[in-house]
Amino acid sequence: MMIFKNIFKALLLVGILVVSCIDPIDFAVPAGLSESVVIQARVVKGERNFVEVDVSRLFDFSVESRRPVTVKTVVLSDDNDNQMLLETRVPGKYFQILDGSTAIQAEVGRGYKLRVETLDNRIYESSLDIMPPNKKPQGLNLAIVTDRSVDNLGNVRDFEKIQITIDTEVNIDADGGVYWELSNTYKVTDQGINDPDDIIKVCYIEETVDVDEIYVLDPTQLRDGFIKNYNLTLARIDSRIAEGLFYNVKQYSLSQGAFGYWNGVNILSEREGNIFDGPAGEINSNFTNINDPDDIAFGYFFATQEEIVRKKAVFPELANIRTICPSEKACFAPGGDSCICGLCCDCEVDPNATTIRPAYWID
Repeated sequence: MMIFKNIFKALLLVGILVVSCIDPIDFAVPAGLSESVVIQARVVKGERNFVEVDVSRLFDFSVESRRPVTVKTVVLSDDNDNQMLLETRVPGKYFQILDGSTAIQAEVGRGYKLRVETLDNRIYESSLDIMPPNKKPQGLNLAIVTDRSVDNLGNVRDFEKIQITIDTEVNIDADGGVYWELSNTYKVTDQGINDPDDIIKVCYIEETVDVDEIYVLDPTQLRDGFIKNYNLTLARIDSRIAEGLFYNVKQYSLSQGAFGYWNGVNILSEREGNIFDGPAGEINSNFTNINDPDDIAFGYFFATQEEIVRKKAVFPELANIRTICPSEKACFAPGGDSCICGLCCDCEVDPNATTIRPAYWID
């Protein structure tokens, strides 16, 4: 869920890029689109079955455009005409578990669609998206490699990073494709500074590996149904590894329409806006305003099966990396009584932190 929200923010920028064709990103929303909505939503069958919806305006970097969009109703329906009215406590954001007690369940081969009605009575409805089957990844591979890149001072240097690759089966006969989300979960032990009883807590914090990257694959381009050591990303090496860190890769199945959308987002997100870029094309949303076809909506609703593979980062050569806590700096400013050491003051200060040890965690 966390990664989906981060990618959603990136997609708002892509919306601006779409309407500006091959030009670099313009930080102003084009005329006539300032009221356009962006709807990113999905039904997921996986470790948890759920529906997730995010609604916003087309992002133009102004304070106003960052405010969440409150809508009148959000309704999920399936191919058997079952319907669910989704509820929320946070404007523009919806998340609901799907199980035996709900009117709709997440099932491979079933079709789903979404209907969103705004406060100004615009009604957006998606096309029906049928959940395709997924293949289970066989494993992750981690290796320390040298990456030559530019540092904060503009100098080209060699950095050691962790290369993450995946071994997985894919369905080469599928009409759609494969989509990955990457995160890591790391362990940190705080110093109990903010606790009145000086209780030291252990937290597990999940975060996105690379917010700005879209990872998609077209299986029809492969010769067989298995890929080995397929490169996903290079992750930085730092103190998060010291107490333990797991890399998590979620593999999603995409229908033909969903793959076309995510692949288009991927292409546009990599564009630099120069003459060497290929044709931009257009990312087609599967949402339409049922009363006004000329009203442009951005985003996509899809149904997907999720498979997860995880691996702990264990490297003997990194055994001496310093832990995040205790902090190297003084945790109190001169004359102050507020702890300024972040996670070391209280590891639960991170909104993604939990003191509940994940079921997969091995020390």
